[in-house]
Amino acid sequence: MPKYKTNGCKNVQTQLSAYFDNEMPTWKRHLIGWHLKQCPDCKHRAKAIERTDKLLHFVEPVKVSDTFLSTVMSRVTTMKATQKAHQSLFNRLGSVVEGLQLWMRSNIRAYNLVYMFGLIFCVITMIGVTLYSPRIEKLNLFPQLSSKSSETQQERLVSFEVILLPEPKRFFKIR
Repeated sequence: MPKYKTNGCKNVQTQLSAYFDNEMPTWKRHLIGWHLKQCPDCKHRAKAIERTDKLLHFVEPVKVSDTFLSTVMSRVTTMKATQKAHQSLFNRLGSVVEGLQLWMRSNIRAYNLVYMFGLIFCVITMIGVTLYSPRIEKLNLFPQLSSKSSETQQERLVSFEVILLPEPKRFFKIR
């Protein structure tokens, strides 16, 4: 079996419906046509799709009422609401993490579960710190400066002493 049969056949077979409906560029139609001439398996599948397509042209379209679409959409909405109501918090959190993981796998190309967990943890931590950062006054970084006594209310004079070191003595030896 030639190499093109594995990936080429899968690619061609997924695009056969668009090939028969003329929903692709001409260059791609020519490539698929060339492949169908070379590969008997894909040619057989294409013939089956073509026969099905011709058969469906003779079938009368199904007639539905004018309110069919609105009825279906309202049922879907109520079903989704009841499913969401019955879903536990743990399941919702799991689906959010799973969605993030799928998004990151497709965009970041990271497949290690530990790496994914660490990255999700870091992102959630950064969002939490950004949204719920403590006020600087509550941190009380310098308690000696934040006391409310009258002494602190007055101006404080801060003094410092500059210590100058004497220049080093240089000894020159003359030979």
